[in-house]
Amino acid sequence: MKFYNKESGDYSYFKIFLAVFLAIVSSVVVYFLFSKMSIILSFFSKILSILSPIIVGILFACLLNPIVKKFENLYNKKDKIKKKKKLGRILGILSTYLILLVFVILICVFLLPNLFESINQMIVNFPTYLENIFGFIRKLCTKFNINPKFLDDYNTDLSALVKTNVLPNLDIIINNLASGITSVVRGIINVVVSIIISSYLIYDRELFINGIAKLLKAYCSTKVYTEIKRVVENVYKVFCGFMIAKLIDSLIIGIITFIILSIFRIPYTLLISIVIGITNIIPFFGPFIGAIPSIVLLLIIDPTKALEFAVIIFLIQQFDGNILGPKLIGNKLGMKSFWVLFAIILFGGLFGFAGMLFGVPFFACIYEFLKNLTEKKFKNRMEKIEESES
Repeated sequence: MKFYNKESGDYSYFKIFLAVFLAIVSSVVVYFLFSKMSIILSFFSKILSILSPIIVGILFACLLNPIVKKFENLYNKKDKIKKKKKLGRILGILSTYLILLVFVILICVFLLPNLFESINQMIVNFPTYLENIFGFIRKLCTKFNINPKFLDDYNTDLSALVKTNVLPNLDIIINNLASGITSVVRGIINVVVSIIISSYLIYDRELFINGIAKLLKAYCSTKVYTEIKRVVENVYKVFCGFMIAKLIDSLIIGIITFIILSIFRIPYTLLISIVIGITNIIPFFGPFIGAIPSIVLLLIIDPTKALEFAVIIFLIQQFDGNILGPKLIGNKLGMKSFWVLFAIILFGGLFGFAGMLFGVPFFACIYEFLKNLTEKKFKNRMEKIEESES
């Protein structure tokens, strides 16, 4: 077989051979990847686990950098501080993390003991709540002439389950709790490392940004570099802007919920308010994820309080959705409700709670990029059509 004809300069045979060869190699690579998919996923999962403090540190740096800038500008108004290199930034970093530390200490001192007390009280009162449920069902059975014998069977089965499964396996449960405590300690260490990494990133942000810019300029054309820079700036604006606004919004909603529930003397006010505040970070489904379990809990304790809570949470969510949310968040995502729902379902299914939390702003960045790219391509195509017609 001749790959090259000197007389005609024809490379057609060589091109055919190269195309077939590349197709075979690609097929082998794809087959290998699919056959070893579990090993590959396990490897990447381990890499992500190792790099998690760095990833979280970058996230902290992105979220806290605007606050540090505010403090830095405030401190730099004084000439003595401004003259000294990066002293304003150091003070801004210290002030930001000091506020964060005070916030964490306040949570540990005032919230956690009450939260643990609420959880402990719930566990202690669980048999009473269970008996209330059985009593309510018995009343319904008596009202509709149904034999309530099945309730006694369920009660017996529940007692047997505790005796046969829970009590003999207490040592396993204790070991799991110890393992959980170890994981919590490891998580705290990772958070501390992430905070240290984020402080370095914020302190030398120009150095890191210029280094990445030089790398891109060295290996990319000016057009590609400009496009990447525009996309990154837009991603930073959308992602961080949304997350900061959503965190503030959820904190305000949690505080409002706590105040109103305290006024109406709803049981487990603190626990429910924390659940509502945390789940409110998740767009669209967040209010339902927090409200439904809380309503079920209150139904077991006191159906009247459950009804009061349902009305209260409905009014709070109306306030959040129509007044507070638009004021803080506005249209930072730039997406229709369908795409928000799509992002929550997709990333929530792939990555669980973290996917539901970060999936929407991440998808918003992809959506914005594809939208701008499509508009640019469409504009170029229309210009070419107009030129050809003229």
